Amino acid sequence: MNTSRRRFLATGAFGFGASAWLRAAESGAGNANAFSPIKTKLAGGKDAVLFINGDSTSYEPNGSYYLFAKAIGDAMDCKVILHRWAEWKGSGPTGPKEYEAPVMLRDTGKATLTVYLATLPGSVPTDMFAGARRGKAIDAIPTPDCCILHHGHNMRGFPQAMAGDRSSGRGIILAAIGMTSIKWPEVPQAITNQNPWQAGDEYKTVLESITTAAAAHPSLTLIDSHSAFIAVGKTPDLYRNGDVIHPSDSAANSKGARLVADALLASWKNAATGQVLTTPSWAAMPAPNLIANGDFLEWAPNQPAPAGWKAEEGATVAKGDHAIEIRPNGSEKAFFTKVLTKDEVAAISGKTISITALVRSSPSQLRAFGSFVCKSGGAVRTFAFLDKGTCKDGWMLLVCSGIAADADQSPGPVYLRYYPAFFTKPPESNEPLLIRKVVITEGVLPKGL
Repeated sequence: MNTSRRRFLATGAFGFGASAWLRAAESGAGNANAFSPIKTKLAGGKDAVLFINGDSTSYEPNGSYYLFAKAIGDAMDCKVILHRWAEWKGSGPTGPKEYEAPVMLRDTGKATLTVYLATLPGSVPTDMFAGARRGKAIDAIPTPDCCILHHGHNMRGFPQAMAGDRSSGRGIILAAIGMTSIKWPEVPQAITNQNPWQAGDEYKTVLESITTAAAAHPSLTLIDSHSAFIAVGKTPDLYRNGDVIHPSDSAANSKGARLVADALLASWKNAATGQVLTTPSWAAMPAPNLIANGDFLEWAPNQPAPAGWKAEEGATVAKGDHAIEIRPNGSEKAFFTKVLTKDEVAAISGKTISITALVRSSPSQLRAFGSFVCKSGGAVRTFAFLDKGTCKDGWMLLVCSGIAADADQSPGPVYLRYYPAFFTKPPESNEPLLIRKVVITEGVLPKGL
């Protein structure tokens, strides 16, 4: 063991007994989780790649992922090279859309861990899949051995049909998981539940969305980076000066970042080597579509819209390249809708359902937006779901996860709508919203796309 590695581990810097953790890391003790395959590769002297999709709580040089990457290098005796997304420069998303020049966090070892830290202030999970970023943020990197999703603070304010409704927030999380697994099928994925706010309970809705999303997709590894802050009382020194959101991550004080790194490292410690774990794409999982013509293939030449669907409030539709084009024609209220038939209503009644669409917004429109109206909890509710980020000019998943439809849906109607202009103000252009497919399936985990 080299001197620097021995010194680092002897300090117990990450709070859970580094010497015991090292023995567990090297022996392969623990359970299979998302870190098992990448840990196995590094233990065998093979190079590996780690991808992190994060927000502004995760990008500082003294932050949690720098600490985590360095600790992996010390524990596994490997080189560590980190590529950090550069768009965070200038206190906002104004920098170049590319990774910075790589930095060497550890320069000796029997293998190399390459880390892609794709973090962006003010962002939500799908932002790195936007058309302007995806080429360099996602498509240009090697296939990772593990992906970590570290998001949530910027998701607050997602629509709620009633108190406690997490269908939209959970959908945003599962959309990101789905986009990642479509790009990299079967690659193991982990998700953190982030830190709480220093004051108040503003993060509760997001915490519950993440927790229930992970429960719906059991091959995800949920890393609890939240509880440690609660356990020690969310003291001010765990946050940046004058800040109630970001963990402290400066050279002078990185206590907050170290708590997050503790959680990551505890999960790494528990990852058994020699174990196979994958995160399959939920979008590729088979499931019957509970509505007809969700792929819009039934569309006679004399019909103004696909069978079972209708354009209203000024909207018009046309066949595009493997997708339907919906234009608002100057109306913010324009929408494309499907009123469920008697048989379709019967198919969803008394069930928990999820709604998924593969969509592409125009850069000149606000964002993709949909809604579903049905009786839930004894009353007619509107379940709205949207892209809260800037994933425009690129295909993405739009998801509403876990709507509990009442057994009695009378007198109706029950209907689904997509708005090309976000329903808020007259659109700036007539560029269309593209939809490739819409599915409604049973269960909290969407499937069948």
